[in-house]
Amino acid sequence: YPLRRQRQMCIRDRVWNDALLPLDHRAKAYLDANCAHCHNLGGSAKNSGLYLSYTQTDARKRGVFKPPIAAGKGSGDFIYDIVPGHPEESILIYRMKSNDPSIRMPEIGRSIAHTEGLDLLERYIEELAQNK
Repeated sequence: YPLRRQRQMCIRDRVWNDALLPLDHRAKAYLDANCAHCHNLGGSAKNSGLYLSYTQTDARKRGVFKPPIAAGKGSGDFIYDIVPGHPEESILIYRMKSNDPSIRMPEIGRSIAHTEGLDLLERYIEELAQNK
């Protein structure tokens, strides 16, 4: 029972829009809630090599300096999923900003870009360069 309660608390505490929480915590929570259902070892995007669950600790698997495997034109001619300090050069941001159905992420469940989520992830990527 105590372990179950602890696990529930951890999941509940994964909040992306609470400005009192650290930026990296919020960014990981956002990616977990909006991307990890496909971007995980058993998900429909497992062939991408990009795993965005909250608990993923491997920076490359989270996209940092990871070249695309299966993005096709979705890469936007960018080199890496996430370039620390440069959200404008990151495939992740490019795809989240796009409304083209063949490029956008997530692929389903949206018709416009989520401005608040993009702002959060752009700040997170900028901050990654400072945390090296």
